[in-house]
Amino acid sequence: MDSRRDIAERVIARWKARGIRIDEDPGFMELVALWTAGSIASGEMRRRYSALQRERSLSRSNPLDVYPCDEGAEVDHRSIAIPDDEPDERGGLGLPAQG
Repeated sequence: MDSRRDIAERVIARWKARGIRIDEDPGFMELVALWTAGSIASGEMRRRYSALQRERSLSRSNPLDVYPCDEGAEVDHRSIAIPDDEPDERGGLGLPAQG
């Protein structure tokens, strides 16, 4: 039976052959270390790595910490300018008066 270290090395080599240097991902390598030491099971390793990937994806897609409504951001709707349907003197759509 292969050791966990052997299995991990094969997986890393497979990803590397596909052009992905997963061994340069400190989060992944930390999980590999926990798994090879027997501290976590493979299912837990997958769950944690999926959570890490989700977290990374959210941080990339939300770099300015913009939240959907009701998820942590206080929005002053009076500060949001909404264009009206009438052209302004320059021929474009105007903005309503702020007041």
